Amino acid sequence: MRGVQVAAQAQSTQELVTDVVVVGSGIAGLTAAVRAQKAGARVIVLEKAYESGGTTAHSEGGVANSAYAAMRESAPDGDPDVQRTVSENVDRWAAFMDDLGAPVGGSGAPGTNSGRSIAPVMWVNFMVRTVESGGGKVLVETPMLRVLTNRQEEVVGVLADSPKGLIRIRAKSVVLATGGWMGNAQLVQQHITRHFSSLRQRNAGFYDRKPPFLGDGLFAALQLGGQPSTGGWDSFYGHLLPARPGKITNPMANWSAYFSPQSVAVNRWGRRFTDEGAGKLSGRKFPRGGEQNCVQEVARQPDAMAAYVYDDVIYKQFACENCGLGGIDKYIAYKMSGAPTAMADTLSELAKQMEAWGIGVSAEALLHDVTEYNLAAENGKTWALPIPKQNASQAFVLKNPPYYAILGQAGITSTHGGIRVNTLGQVLHRSGKPIAGLFAAGVDIGNFNNCTYLGNLTLGAAYGYVSGGSAAKQPAPRGGWEVTSITEG
Repeated sequence: MRGVQVAAQAQSTQELVTDVVVVGSGIAGLTAAVRAQKAGARVIVLEKAYESGGTTAHSEGGVANSAYAAMRESAPDGDPDVQRTVSENVDRWAAFMDDLGAPVGGSGAPGTNSGRSIAPVMWVNFMVRTVESGGGKVLVETPMLRVLTNRQEEVVGVLADSPKGLIRIRAKSVVLATGGWMGNAQLVQQHITRHFSSLRQRNAGFYDRKPPFLGDGLFAALQLGGQPSTGGWDSFYGHLLPARPGKITNPMANWSAYFSPQSVAVNRWGRRFTDEGAGKLSGRKFPRGGEQNCVQEVARQPDAMAAYVYDDVIYKQFACENCGLGGIDKYIAYKMSGAPTAMADTLSELAKQMEAWGIGVSAEALLHDVTEYNLAAENGKTWALPIPKQNASQAFVLKNPPYYAILGQAGITSTHGGIRVNTLGQVLHRSGKPIAGLFAAGVDIGNFNNCTYLGNLTLGAAYGYVSGGSAAKQPAPRGGWEVTSITEG
């Protein structure tokens, strides 16, 4: 991905002037930048990594849209204003992309489960070129240090750190699009799971490839009195990934064990711990279940680890190479990665193989829980299990050999809690009023997704479009440009 490093004198702070500073260069940041630019604003984009794109560049590129009612049904604890804003603006984003000639494919009727798609790297490069050809700058390896405000607490720019020195950028507005806080150990341990070190980073920060996502946008907003979102803090979006010592060259590849709703999930001791289909978090249940919900419970288990146990019927319908779920045989993929796997003609032999993994699985406990589960499933009474399984259609009896087990660890892609914004993308102060000149987009916005995943690229596209347009309209600060509330010291 393209971008330019800043030329600055090491012994002094370089001064730049623009209208809009966008912090982050994923789908949210680049959409906001181009949207603001096309509205007549001068734009500078800051990216702390060595290249543009963030996790967007490693994604599969799907930008789905759902009707507002469907979003509310799937994630009823999410912010209704944010969800409505997203639903109303994804198709506007798509039309904007079409007008730009951006590499966006697919089509769909507005307001339905329509879908567009981007070729991630190609799209990022196109958007960077668009910013630069319009007179803007994309500054890589240039993290924002803080948002600057004046005496009246209006945004007047940012302080950033380039490879050659500090840069102070004067601007009428700032859009925070830094991608969340899934790499912040303190926040993850406080809100999601104490097993942070066992999680696998399923984002651009994997294997330290790029700087971790530490919540730069969130902390910048909170420092200025911004409100945290009212929900989403205890949940995240992710998928199961091969357990260590399994080697993963690309965590965004389709390792996802979408067959967890039909399987029996057990922890490292061999005990069943959750409703594999619906997911369970703080006693809440959801109308739409799936592996994304189950993996949130995996993250809370010892070492963020779980095994999915399934039989040949489940394998052929949901886990094989040709069953329409990513074109990957998940058992073979996990085995080839080096993660512990097992296959046997009897459940007893499978349990012995799993016990031999040496991680603490008790064959006796495993057989007890699977036998109990099978009996309930066979009699249509999984609702009566110690840990009920509510969706009877997903309660498969494991009775068709061979039997399989894969061991995985929770992979965290992004967080759900974040900054509270209004329908214009303005960051809200604790008082309830917008912070003048401060906007947010993408995963920095909290409580769009809440336990159930609605789509990060969808959120980034819609609020990038909204916040970029709003930021371009921000007037000059009434209180002047002098920085008084925060110094450079």
